[in-house]
Amino acid sequence: MAPVSLQRSTKASPLTTILEFASSLEETLISIPRPPSLATDLLANIDKLAEHRLLAAANFRDVDEYGTRLWNISSRLKKDEATSIKLVCLVRVFACLLLDCGHRSTHGGTANAIRVLKSALKTTKLCLDQRHVALAERIVEKAAHYEEVLKHCDGDELRNFSVLRIDLSSEYIMMRIALAWHQDRLDLAENWLAKLEPTLAELDPMLTEKLADLLFEIGKAQNGKAAYVTAVQWLEHAHDVLRLRSDEELSSDAGDLQTSILHTMARALLQAPEDEARGRAWNIAHDLDAGPSDKLAVLLLKLDILDTNAEIDPQLYSDLLLRIVRIIHITESTFRTTLHYVHKLRPQSSTLAHVVLEKLLLERLPGTEKPEWVERLLVTIIWNLTTSTSNEAIHDSLKQILDVLPAQFPNSIGASATHAAQTLIWRRIEASYNQREYAEAIIWSHLALHETFDNSGDMNVGKIQRKIIICNLATSDYATARNIYSGMSDIVQGADETRYLMYKVALRSGDTELAVECLEAISSGSTRDGTLLYACVLEAQQTGQREQAISAMLRVLDKYNYGSPPGVNLAALLRCTARLLMQEIESSLEGESPNIDAICSLFDGAATQAKLQRRDAKNETFSLSELDWFSRNAYNMAVRFCTIWNPPEVLRLVQACLRFIDLYPEDMDSSTLADLSLRRMFCDFLGASLLAMIARGEDAIEPQLQYYLNLRRHAKNFHIHFVAQVKSLQGGAKDDLCRKASTLLTFDFEAAVRLKAWEDAGQIVKDSYACEDPILYSTLADIVLASEAPTDTMISILQIVNIAWRIGGIDITKLSRWIRCLFQLALTSNLETAEFLLNQVLTLAKDGNMEYPAEELEWLATTSFNRAVDFYCASQDDACKRWAEMALGVANDIKDGGQLHELLQTKYLGLKWED
Repeated sequence: MAPVSLQRSTKASPLTTILEFASSLEETLISIPRPPSLATDLLANIDKLAEHRLLAAANFRDVDEYGTRLWNISSRLKKDEATSIKLVCLVRVFACLLLDCGHRSTHGGTANAIRVLKSALKTTKLCLDQRHVALAERIVEKAAHYEEVLKHCDGDELRNFSVLRIDLSSEYIMMRIALAWHQDRLDLAENWLAKLEPTLAELDPMLTEKLADLLFEIGKAQNGKAAYVTAVQWLEHAHDVLRLRSDEELSSDAGDLQTSILHTMARALLQAPEDEARGRAWNIAHDLDAGPSDKLAVLLLKLDILDTNAEIDPQLYSDLLLRIVRIIHITESTFRTTLHYVHKLRPQSSTLAHVVLEKLLLERLPGTEKPEWVERLLVTIIWNLTTSTSNEAIHDSLKQILDVLPAQFPNSIGASATHAAQTLIWRRIEASYNQREYAEAIIWSHLALHETFDNSGDMNVGKIQRKIIICNLATSDYATARNIYSGMSDIVQGADETRYLMYKVALRSGDTELAVECLEAISSGSTRDGTLLYACVLEAQQTGQREQAISAMLRVLDKYNYGSPPGVNLAALLRCTARLLMQEIESSLEGESPNIDAICSLFDGAATQAKLQRRDAKNETFSLSELDWFSRNAYNMAVRFCTIWNPPEVLRLVQACLRFIDLYPEDMDSSTLADLSLRRMFCDFLGASLLAMIARGEDAIEPQLQYYLNLRRHAKNFHIHFVAQVKSLQGGAKDDLCRKASTLLTFDFEAAVRLKAWEDAGQIVKDSYACEDPILYSTLADIVLASEAPTDTMISILQIVNIAWRIGGIDITKLSRWIRCLFQLALTSNLETAEFLLNQVLTLAKDGNMEYPAEELEWLATTSFNRAVDFYCASQDDACKRWAEMALGVANDIKDGGQLHELLQTKYLGLKWED
């Protein structure tokens, strides 16, 4: 039903208002929901009721009846979990005040006073329990009145209520002690306790326990506030109170209370400043431990007392822990607590700590079905053993546990616990390895691979197995290393780190096949990181195996595209590799080596990297000395093997040398620049020569033309530097350079002819005039005669015949053939040249120093006369006569007894001329 309004619009008497509120309160308390303002209204009416000192006697029944009913309702509400205990407390205070008012209004009898006193004491306790100290003060003052009333009982009343009066009076004083405690007035509490002492011996055993419990709570509270001396005093009071009664008189709970009092007192003594306090605490703990059965709290107390000593007796500490392990009911809390104290024992004796942990694991955890406890305990055991400094064979202790673990706790070790355990073991492995205790490291490694840790995964297993191989390498136990390798999974075997270790094993055991296999696997890995390859290089060098070092170095360079791993000087790496290759090639039979392509690729790559590095002015990887080393060695190798290697291979070295030379700065001193210019000329000469060979052997037209084009570039570069250098040279050096220039003109001319660059060919011929080399002219003539040059071009080029004739040194037979070819060409395109050649032949034929070949003269005479006849038929009489006379002149120089001359003369005379 709806809550009754607690406010009145008309003025009413205090008694009427209170009773109306009491009546509505009954209805409100038994209805749901209750108004939110109920607690506030209760407090307001409590204040009113406390102020109303006396009610009319005629109203006693109403007041007492309301008080009784509300008290009973509060008792029922106290059992109702849905009702706030705060509301119950307020209802009881209101009810108690109503009972008090009812009694005082009629000056009720002793029995009713006792009834009201009991209600007041219960209400006071409830208020204190709820920390309503102000309300408790009000109620306890009411109780004081009734306690005083009982003191003045006389006669029959005294006889009837004497025992009850003593108990109630004692209980009242206990409430006073409790109130003073909650008011932080322990001095007042001491005074009230002193008043109670004379009657303690007569106190009911139940009240004795209640008093001891109250004093214990006060002492415990002071201990919690770090007031340890005060705490000990109150705990001693509690202890003394309980000692007034025998065990038979007290309840079964009294023993636990006594234990709690002594336990708390001992802990307070541990913190007390007095020197003898710690000894007293130990004596208390010793007395508590003298019982027939072990108690966890007592054993923990003794451990805590031992912890406060400067030196702990590890054996005593361990014995206490073993007793705890034996008696505890294992829960998460007790499990953590036990491990906590084991950690405290461990610095004193890791061996004794291991005994406790082992007993807990193997004797108490089986059957708990708590795999997380097993994992934590195993990791703790491993931590204890791996960090132990004991000289005992601690790994044997761990192996014993690991061997029985799978049977007792199948599938209990998860991935995270496995990782933690292996991490701890790994630290011990590393420590042993760093101290060169390789046998120890191997033993720990095998423990880390125990079947208990099946959840470790290939990555962790591989890491541990590789550590065993590393230890085997350190002890030169290559057979065991191979066995470990063969026992690895395919994934672990294929890892680059594993391949590298087996590469080391192969090198040191002389297994070339395995070394090659591992090196190929490392170099073909998907990652571009070549650190392991570089490590293979260093390993091969340290073992003195040049071929393996070369192979590894080349794979490193290929991995980095002829760069280098981080932290490695690229120029030094390339230079070292080049030296190894050069040594290998030099030592091979006549320079034939499978590494020819490698050395060429290396110089190519070095040139490319040098160009990239030199772009950064601050990068000194390729200094001038490095450039000089690479350019000189590339050229020297090209010269050294130009007659042994295939031309394309030599050409690659030449081109690499030129690329290095291009990287030199232009502001160097003149002598260095002159030296570089000469080196460049030699490279261009060799490069052009090689390209000529390559082009001549190429059947495909397009590649052949490209070779000739490249040849011309070399020739052009040579010519540029030749012009600048030839003036500064003299003697043999100059002669050699001129011979090279002459040879290059030949190659350049050949290339120009093949490329049909006729203007360039003509210019080359003009450039050749300065050489005055008959052999050069002979070669040029042969080239052009074998070409498809246009007639005019060919005639123009073959003018070198005149130069060759002037300087001499040309065989008359060869010269006569050139003249014949040139004459034959001129007949159809340039008659003036043809006439010039006939006059030249007439001069040569009359030269007494040489004999012009008769067959050539006969051909020229016959051909010339036939041309004269052609002019005759064309009615060009002047040309006919001129050519006929030249033919007769040539025929006259033939040593045939004048037969041809006579024949031609006869035919000439037989011609009829027009007038």
